[in-house]
Amino acid sequence: MYHKKLFLSFSFLLYSLNLFSATYYVSSTSGNDGNLGTSSTSPWQTINKVNTEALLPGDSVLFKRGETWRGQLIPQSGSNVSEIFYGAYSSGDKPMILGSINKSNTSDWVDQGANIWESTQVFFTDVGNIIFDNELSVGFKKWNLVDLLIQDDYWYDLVSGRVSVFSTSNPALSHTVIELALREHIVNQENKSDITFDNLSIKYGAAHGFGGGNTANIAITSCDISYIGGGDLNMDGLIRFGNGVEFWGNASNNSVEKCRIWEIYDTGVTNQNHTNTAVQENIRYRNNLIWNCGLASFEYWNRPVTSTTSNIYFENNTCLFAGSGWGVQRPDYHGIHAVIDANPAQTDTIFIRNNIFYNAQRSIYAVEDNINGFIDLDYNLINQNLATDTLFASFPSFTLFTFASFTAYTSATGKDVNSITGVPEFVDLSGLNFQLTNLSPCIDAGTAVNLTDDFNADLRPFYGGFDIGAYEYSGPLSVAENSIEKVRIFPNPAKESIFISEIESFGSNASLLIVDAQGKIIREASHFKFSEKIDTSQLTEGIYLLVIESETGEKAIGKMQILR
Repeated sequence: MYHKKLFLSFSFLLYSLNLFSATYYVSSTSGNDGNLGTSSTSPWQTINKVNTEALLPGDSVLFKRGETWRGQLIPQSGSNVSEIFYGAYSSGDKPMILGSINKSNTSDWVDQGANIWESTQVFFTDVGNIIFDNELSVGFKKWNLVDLLIQDDYWYDLVSGRVSVFSTSNPALSHTVIELALREHIVNQENKSDITFDNLSIKYGAAHGFGGGNTANIAITSCDISYIGGGDLNMDGLIRFGNGVEFWGNASNNSVEKCRIWEIYDTGVTNQNHTNTAVQENIRYRNNLIWNCGLASFEYWNRPVTSTTSNIYFENNTCLFAGSGWGVQRPDYHGIHAVIDANPAQTDTIFIRNNIFYNAQRSIYAVEDNINGFIDLDYNLINQNLATDTLFASFPSFTLFTFASFTAYTSATGKDVNSITGVPEFVDLSGLNFQLTNLSPCIDAGTAVNLTDDFNADLRPFYGGFDIGAYEYSGPLSVAENSIEKVRIFPNPAKESIFISEIESFGSNASLLIVDAQGKIIREASHFKFSEKIDTSQLTEGIYLLVIESETGEKAIGKMQILR
């Protein structure tokens, strides 16, 4: 009786939370902070209103698509029963949150002589990047005024808080749009938990896109994160920083999935820590498109030795051109797809699987010599422009393997033994369409990693095996698959049972596998006959793959849908 009462009380609590949860709408063009905000016809207007309104677990805040806000979003925590959701409503482009100040008017700049123009505004923190003309170019940050020598060099004065730009005319005449990125996280998730961010565009910030320590149950999905970083880390004119997404210090059960992350000064996605003991566990980076990051696509380290790390997953991401983009301004080591830095923390497995690593400026991997723990590097596709380009570098010993020595690398390290090399065959690389053509070697070359869909929310696996990269190929059958006999299934979709058309070359007996969307074998029959009715009444709703093999080893595949 006690357990029954406890269950009923918990159920009532869940019902109550859902009953009283609210959805708030935000429009920068038609909103008013005096509105209730609870309908799209009476929305709030500003991020400040979103930051200061008391939200409850289960609440949602929706920004209107096609509109723009400036400033720092400071989310509020949900609970272990119900999260708080920050997302989008209406139609059009993802709502955009900018961490920059626009200075596109001639009155924003004062001529100091010798082609130096100083801002009229005093900035409260460092300007880590200047983005010109809707991303056609960026400024080049210098540490001293005397170093401003060519067009768009700029300097932030730590004393006065003003910005100086080298320009042959007023910067607002040389450029139509001037965005000054401030040294603040655009989304400050410090000490926050139980939040989902979905379908937001986060741009033009000089710290991290999403940043802050001590986080748990944070999900970042389908967001665009770009032109991030470059700010003065310690406000002393020495080191610049800025990652697309950073989970700092204690971090548990966080995820970044189906995001586009590009033009980052430092690293695309990372969890890291130093100084204080921290636990980092169950962090997933999956189905992301990451390109043009200055330091790395993915970076991990945790110290001191009293810290612990377990179950970090970097899987089914498509990573390109590490060390390219505006992050080339970085003067120190950069241009690596996956960096495992000095890591004395007690570390369980770091899984780096099913990723496309395409053309890094310096190396595909850089790994510290004596990390604690195991790195499961496997089932990746690796490509470098030149055979002499570096594939793997360990430091500080600086053991190197080139792209040409891939076999020697796998033999010596035991890593990437099931990985492949070659051109991934994207639909349109120059147009940033990283979907696979039917010629791609990534098709069916991955492994099951408990993912049921891809970047586009298409089913994984779609045909036979799991594909490498953020996209599961779902077009016409691949060259390899076209050589395999197809199974005709009827009815399809089905409910209680199905029949399979006979394949003459297979004879009277064959084996049958029914595989679910996660690659799990649901049913296996070693003496299947085509004339038999197959009971499907116990299968749950979803997509299944049927694999039939003849006694002589011929295979046929088919796909069926079960409806309930």
